[in-house]
Amino acid sequence: MSSLDHTGVEPAFTISELTVPETIDSPDAADFIGMAEVRSTVEAEQRGAPGELFTAEEMLPNWKDESTVMLGFVAKVGARVVARGSLALPADASECWASVAVLADYRSQGIGSALYERLEQTATARGRTTIQNQTSFLATATVTGDSISAPTGFGSVPAELASTRFLRNRGFSLEQVGRLSGLALPVDEEALSALLAETTATAAGYRTVTWQGRTPDEWLESIAVLRTRMSTDAPNAGIEQSEDVWTAERVRAFDDLWETSPRMLITTIVVDDATGQVAGYTELDVPPEPDRSVEQRDTLVLRGHRGRRLGMLLKLTNIRGLRDRFPDHGLIETMNAEENRHMLDVNEAVGFVPLSYAARWKKILGRR
Repeated sequence: MSSLDHTGVEPAFTISELTVPETIDSPDAADFIGMAEVRSTVEAEQRGAPGELFTAEEMLPNWKDESTVMLGFVAKVGARVVARGSLALPADASECWASVAVLADYRSQGIGSALYERLEQTATARGRTTIQNQTSFLATATVTGDSISAPTGFGSVPAELASTRFLRNRGFSLEQVGRLSGLALPVDEEALSALLAETTATAAGYRTVTWQGRTPDEWLESIAVLRTRMSTDAPNAGIEQSEDVWTAERVRAFDDLWETSPRMLITTIVVDDATGQVAGYTELDVPPEPDRSVEQRDTLVLRGHRGRRLGMLLKLTNIRGLRDRFPDHGLIETMNAEENRHMLDVNEAVGFVPLSYAARWKKILGRR
C-alpha cells in the first residue's frame, strides 16, 4: 500500500492496488466490491440512471478476461473505498483506456489527481503510447458557458464540466462525442410488427437466428469474424483502436466467463440464404432485475451486405427476442457515435430517445 499524507498527522486517504478476487465471495473481495459500488454510483450520476448499473459480480468476468489486462487502484478514507481508477490494456496494442471515479462527497481533495497519476505512470511503464478516456453528461444538462466541438463535426461537450477541465488540464484532446439513447419497453406491438414486416420484405433473401446464452457451435467462427470486424468497422474518429482479433476459441472462453455472471446475453444474427454467410449480428445484455436497464452491446452489418436494412432487422428481431424471454424489463440503452447517422436513424425509427452523451478523449503520452 502507498500512503499519501495531506494532514501531517495521518493520511487523509490511501491508494492501493486493486486485488481481483477469484469470486465475489472470496475473503479478499472487499476492495473489488467497493470499487464496483463507486463505479456504479458515479456512472449512474453522470447518466441520470435511476439505480445500480453493474454489480461487482457482473463486473468480475470482464476483469478476469485474459484478452485485455485490467489493472486498478482504490482510494480509501479509513476503511471505505471512496474512489477508483482502472486501466484497460488490450493485447498487442499501443493504446489503453483509463477511468477515474470519485464519490461526490470526496471530490476536490486531490484524490482523482492522485489516482490518475498512478494510471498514467502504469500505462507508460507498460509501454503504452496513448491513453484514452470516456466521460458522460446528461442530455438535459443546462449549459451556460462555452462548449468544445468534436473534430468529427458532430456533437460537443460543455467546457465547464469538471471532467472536461480535469482532462484538458492533463493534455487530453476531445476526439468524439457519443449518444446514449433509451427505448422504453414494452414497445407497441402493432407498430413493432408493422415495422418488422416492412423490414423483412426489404431484406428478402436473409433470415435471422436468435439464441440466449452460449454461442451455438455452428456459429462460433462467424461470431469471431464479426467481433473482430466490430473493433475496426465501428466509427472511432481520432480514437486509437487496434484490431481486436477474435477466434472461435476466444468466443468460447468469453462464453465460459459470461456464465459466471448473473447477466444474460441475447444474440441475433442475420444469414444470407444464398451463401450461408453470417452478414451481421446484434447483442442485448440483460440484468436479472427487470427494473435495471438492458444494455445494447455490439451491432454490426458487414460492408458487403449493407443497404438492405439488415441493421433494423437485427435490432427489431432481438427486441422481440427480449420481449419473449424477459417480458418485464422496461428499458434498453444503447451508445452510438454522433456521426453514425445511419445507426441513429435506425434507433430513432424504433423509438430510442437521447438520455445522455459521452465524450471520448485521447492523450499522447509524454505530451503536456
